[in-house]
Amino acid sequence: MARIRASLIVPAVLGAALALQAQQPTQLPAKPGEQPAAVASMPATHTVVRGETLWSLAKQYLGDAYLWPEIYRLNTGTIEDPHWIYPGEVLKLPAGVAPAAAVAAAPAARRDPNGPTVFDPRRYKRTRTARQSADLLRSRQAVRPGQYLASPYVWAVGGPIGAGRVLKTATSQVVVPTLEQRDFQSHEAIYLHLPNGATRANGERFMTFRLGPQLSGQGQVVVVTGVVQLREDPGFGDARAVILQRFFPIGEGQGVIAMDTLAPRLDQYPAAVEYGAETKLVWVLGDPVIPQVGSYVVLSATMRDGLVPGDQVTLLAPLGAGEAGEQHAPDWAGVVQVLRVTAYGTSGIILNRTQAEIMTGMMGRVTAKMP
Repeated sequence: MARIRASLIVPAVLGAALALQAQQPTQLPAKPGEQPAAVASMPATHTVVRGETLWSLAKQYLGDAYLWPEIYRLNTGTIEDPHWIYPGEVLKLPAGVAPAAAVAAAPAARRDPNGPTVFDPRRYKRTRTARQSADLLRSRQAVRPGQYLASPYVWAVGGPIGAGRVLKTATSQVVVPTLEQRDFQSHEAIYLHLPNGATRANGERFMTFRLGPQLSGQGQVVVVTGVVQLREDPGFGDARAVILQRFFPIGEGQGVIAMDTLAPRLDQYPAAVEYGAETKLVWVLGDPVIPQVGSYVVLSATMRDGLVPGDQVTLLAPLGAGEAGEQHAPDWAGVVQVLRVTAYGTSGIILNRTQAEIMTGMMGRVTAKMP
C-alpha cells in the first residue's frame, strides 16, 4: 500500500491519514531485504540441520553464543540433552529475534575451516608453559605426599610407645549409640589424649592409627586412619581436635601419634639398577583376592637393606616347572614403589602389575634406586 501514488487517494482519506500520521512517531522506510518491525518481533522457529548446535544457533540469532540457554529453556520438551540437537527438530526462538528466513537473506560470513574456535587449544597458547603433554601429570616428587601419609608401616609389637588415644566425639548427639561404636566423620570435632611430649597448641596436627596384624620375625603393622588438628582447644583437660582427613574409619580407642611428613626431594626420580637387594612380599592391606594398582603392601626389607622412599621393587612370579621338571625362570608380576622404611619393614604401593596373581611370599628385587 506504501507504493500507491498519492494522486489516486481520495482527498478526504488523505487528509485523515495525514492528521493521524502527525500524531505517530516517524517510521523510517524499510531497507531492502529488511523485514518490517512487526514481523521481526513475532515468535520464530528454526528447523535444525546437520552440524548445528545450540551454541551456533545462539550466535546466529542472538549474536552471542553464550546465550544458548535462552533457546534451550524454550525447548526443554524437545531437547533432552542440551549437548545434542538433531536434524529435523523444530526449535522455538526467543521473541524479538528475526525469523530464519530474514537471517538467511543476509549474506553469511564465509567460515575459515582453519580458523580458531572457542574449543581450539590454540586460543590458550599464552597460558602454557614449558612443561606440556604428559609432563603436566608428572609430580615433582617421586613419592606423592598423600600416598606416603596414608601408607601403613611396620613397628615394634604393640605399636608406638607413648602414643595418645582417641576419646570421644565433641559433638552433642540426640541418640547415643549403645550397641556398637560409631565411626567419626570428616570434620567432626573429637576429644584426644595427646601423645607424650606433644606440643599442645591450636593448629598442631596428629595422626590417628589402629594396630594391624603381627608379622612373624618383623613386628606389627600400624595402619594410619586419618589426620586430626587441634582447634578451639581450651588448653586444659581433654584436647579438642577436628578430623581433617579419613583414610580409614576413625573410632574411639585408636592411637594418636605426632604428624609424620616426608622431606621433599624435588625433581629427583629413581634410576634403574642391576642386582639390587632382594626382599619378599609379606602383607597386603585388606587381604584382597587380587591386589590392584594402588594397593598398599609391606615388604620384608628394612632400612638396613638401604631402601629409601622412592625406590622401586619388582615382584617376581614363579612360573612352575616344565615337562622335564626344570624350573621356569620367574617373570615380573608387578612393581612396588617404596614409601615408608623402618627398622622393622618397608611399606609401599603397587604401581603396576602384569600377572593376575600377586600374593604374600612372592620374592622381589630392588630394580630402581633414588639418587
